Amino acid sequence: MAGQSEGAGNVDFGRMASKFGLCLVYVLFAYAHIVALRDDGFRLSVALLVVFETVMIAMIFFRRDSTEVDFSLLAVAAGLIGSFAALGFRPAGDGQDVLIGQMLQVIGVVFQLGAAFSLGRSFGLVPANRGIKTGGLYRFVRHPFYFSYIVTEIGYIISNPSSRNVFVLMFGVAFQVIRIRYEERLLLRSTEYSAYASTVRWHLVPGVW
Repeated sequence: MAGQSEGAGNVDFGRMASKFGLCLVYVLFAYAHIVALRDDGFRLSVALLVVFETVMIAMIFFRRDSTEVDFSLLAVAAGLIGSFAALGFRPAGDGQDVLIGQMLQVIGVVFQLGAAFSLGRSFGLVPANRGIKTGGLYRFVRHPFYFSYIVTEIGYIISNPSSRNVFVLMFGVAFQVIRIRYEERLLLRSTEYSAYASTVRWHLVPGVW
């Protein structure tokens, strides 16, 4: 019993440490955007990205424990980088809000909230089985949350163009695709997910992939 308690304590400490580290990275991200809002005046594109990332961080803190997880090195790296690459975005000093960019960000936030309600507390960082979701936005694509990432981030870059932001987007999307591959490999072990995947064809973008 003592050994089990000590192991549980180590797990709890690890979770607390990871959440603290995540909070620190997010605070730096949010601070950079808040400073930009103060110095350059209110910009919707900047505020919307902070809202988007705040919702994501909140979901990570309240996620449900997994029943099956892929802890292989590349799977974990893809999950973490895919989730947190956007924290590398920074406002472009000479950027200006563009209507199409703002519209894409609003659409992305709406999709994020829809995916969040559809997913509930089953959101996670690394490929895992936290229960198969087939309702809500999951009736259209298998990974609507990741779709919302891309839509929002493209909108942000349109209003905040920089080589850094473009690199962050491309880097993050590449790892999202790898993340999806690992998630699919794990979830397809479930007969329920296999049946769902045979009905919902598209992984990320309807009509594309």
